[in-house]
Amino acid sequence: MATRKERKLAGGGGRLIAIGLPLVVIGIVLAIVIKGGAESGVGVAIAVLGAIPVVAGVVLLLSSGVEQRSRKGKPYA
Repeated sequence: MATRKERKLAGGGGRLIAIGLPLVVIGIVLAIVIKGGAESGVGVAIAVLGAIPVVAGVVLLLSSGVEQRSRKGKPYA
């Protein structure tokens, strides 16, 4: 059974990934569709803004995994 801290970390991480992933996909599609010039920078900017919560969500999920391994007393390496 996961502790409350693990559930909060994993839940928040999954939520952040769910928020950021559509923005990353939309930004990449816009950058591909609008080829060349400064206009494609809009798509890249949207993708970068979407990547920020995705990275934060991955970090929270990794922290949850570390918390679980620590609780079980398993080695990290």
